[in-house]
Amino acid sequence: MSTDAATDSATDSGARRFRRGLAATLGVLALAAVSLGAAGFLQGPKLVDAAVDVQRVTRLAESRLVLQLNQPVARVGELRISPHEPAALELDGDRLVVTFARPLPAGTEFHVAIDDVVGGAQPAAADVAYRFTTADEPVFTLVRRSPEGRPDVVRRATASEPAPSDVLEAPRLQSFTAAGEVVVAAAIEEDGTNTLRVAGGGETTQLVGLPEPGVVRRIAASTTHPLVALGFDGRTNLGGGEPRYRHALFTLDVSGAQAALEPVLRPDGEPFAVADWRFVPGTTSLVLQDLDGGLFVVDALGLSPPMALGAHAELRGILPGTAVLVVADPDGGALIDLTTGEATANELPPAGLPEQAYPGRVQQLDADGAYLMDVLLAGDGGTESLLALVDGAGTEVRWASGPGSRLAGSCLSPNGRLVAVETVAADAPYDGYPNAPSPVDRLTTVVDLASGDPVLVQNGGFSDWCG
Repeated sequence: MSTDAATDSATDSGARRFRRGLAATLGVLALAAVSLGAAGFLQGPKLVDAAVDVQRVTRLAESRLVLQLNQPVARVGELRISPHEPAALELDGDRLVVTFARPLPAGTEFHVAIDDVVGGAQPAAADVAYRFTTADEPVFTLVRRSPEGRPDVVRRATASEPAPSDVLEAPRLQSFTAAGEVVVAAAIEEDGTNTLRVAGGGETTQLVGLPEPGVVRRIAASTTHPLVALGFDGRTNLGGGEPRYRHALFTLDVSGAQAALEPVLRPDGEPFAVADWRFVPGTTSLVLQDLDGGLFVVDALGLSPPMALGAHAELRGILPGTAVLVVADPDGGALIDLTTGEATANELPPAGLPEQAYPGRVQQLDADGAYLMDVLLAGDGGTESLLALVDGAGTEVRWASGPGSRLAGSCLSPNGRLVAVETVAADAPYDGYPNAPSPVDRLTTVVDLASGDPVLVQNGGFSDWCG
């Protein structure tokens, strides 16, 4: 055999081996591709992203958790939430949208699971699950220390970080509110008039001037927007001239470095004379009641004209986390949905208190009529302050003052799940502050309404929830 023939034979043999190897490799790759396709076909939809505002979900009803999947969804099985919360599930293409019926509790880990999720292109079912933890609810209190010769201070704490931190300090503070982490306080000057201090929006405390010498009657903030409102009365000047503002309402946008007061005006451009008002959660609007009992919805930013709601005897508040207004008249109460204007009768279940109990302020919790009531219980041994939770199932005591102390005030948290209970010693003297005297040594206890258990105890009072 010639050398050339031997070389040709070896070349042909190598080529055949290469072709067989290539075919085997392609076969393996094809099998792997089929296997991977089959695996994907059998796995079903997968979670690729999730979105939830852990702060907003504790402040507003109808807040959402959005679960993004890798393919459109055809059908799903059961929705499970732990701890249990009422919620609705909606299919939106390749997204699963969970809408919570009420504001969630703060500082709580939730596990959301959806069984048997089936994609539109694949018959395989998969379980989708996601965990998130809601934001803590900050608790702010005012500690008046000037009777001791020290400046007053606004303090902040949470249930997970109970050691308080000082946010704002001034010689004498009348009242305050908190919009997110920004604190706005009314300070008392030497002549008894007020000025405003703003802390938390920058490195230094900002001094905001009032439109004329006068006093702040009430101050409160939106639970969902960087907005503050305050009632203001100007003071008659030394020459006997009348002030520009009486029973006026001002707003303060604290989203930027510099805050400036803006009056809330009637359609004719004159300031409203306001008897009462509330922020509407989830919006930049307020509901106000004028001195004649008329109710109006106004935009705090002045972006839309006031809208009249008719007249009612009493503005009782807004259901926590909603845009539902609670009003009362001599012939009964009503709930007004501010998103639609629809009004429905509001009937509260009876409290069933004993004869020696004297009912006080009512704070309504939901549209079904559940409410929290201040109660003074008189007995042979003296009096006792109680907080009673009343609903269709009956009446339960959620907090009692005990001997030697009394209730100075109680205020619901923005989600209506906690209550700040302010107590003082039964014989506590008053501090003598102008415009807003208070018993000394207030103590705030935050109580879980579901269990009645205390979750935080903090010196001071005047909780920003009381706005």
